[in-house]
Amino acid sequence: MSSAQIKDAISKMESDEGYFTYGSIVWDALSPVQREVLKQLLFQGPIGDGSIVSKSARDDLMDYGLAARCCFMGEQGYACATYIAYSVFKQGGGAPIAKKSGVRD
Repeated sequence: MSSAQIKDAISKMESDEGYFTYGSIVWDALSPVQREVLKQLLFQGPIGDGSIVSKSARDDLMDYGLAARCCFMGEQGYACATYIAYSVFKQGGGAPIAKKSGVRD
């Protein structure tokens, strides 16, 4: 599936009709490293630029609307998962990774 097809599927998820239909399609279309970064953002994020598994995969996820730049504890330089990214993960049947221990519970 091409980048344009992924973006099209995500845009369909943003409608009431497609929200619960296209997430698994998007998940299946992501590369293994994009899935790993998405899980890192979902379960250990926000993630600083120096700690992200793959900056290019993060950039792809940002382009698709599954990740965004954010501030964390008064600092810039972090990425986080978007709301729709969780739905893509859940609908795709992804296996969670360990949550990061730290300031958030």
